[in-house]
Amino acid sequence: MEEKPPSVPPPEPEPEPEDLHEKYIDHCFERIRNVRLVKQVIVMDERGYPVRSTISNEKESVTTAGLYASLKDKACYFLKSIDPADEFLMLRIKTRNNEAIVSTDPDHGLLYITVQVPE
Repeated sequence: MEEKPPSVPPPEPEPEPEDLHEKYIDHCFERIRNVRLVKQVIVMDERGYPVRSTISNEKESVTTAGLYASLKDKACYFLKSIDPADEFLMLRIKTRNNEAIVSTDPDHGLLYITVQVPE
């Protein structure tokens, strides 16, 4: 007797944790990039390496990310000297033509750098 295939397809396998992390990064990157005034986006991992970037040249992307990460580290160091219990959340740098925002996602070990036109 021939066995018939099930009428309901088997469930999709659960995604691997690494795959979920990549999907989260992609989701956040696209969400930030689609904001109307945003010009550049860099998402960095906990080691300081850009995992997603709107900068097409990889060398320039790594250099830019490193400069912003260094600026963030210096701000953290200064703020910790004032209040050791405080936690870094966001750094905002504004010029006449641009505004750079450096923010963290400690739950996922990510650092977001956004350059946009100020409103």
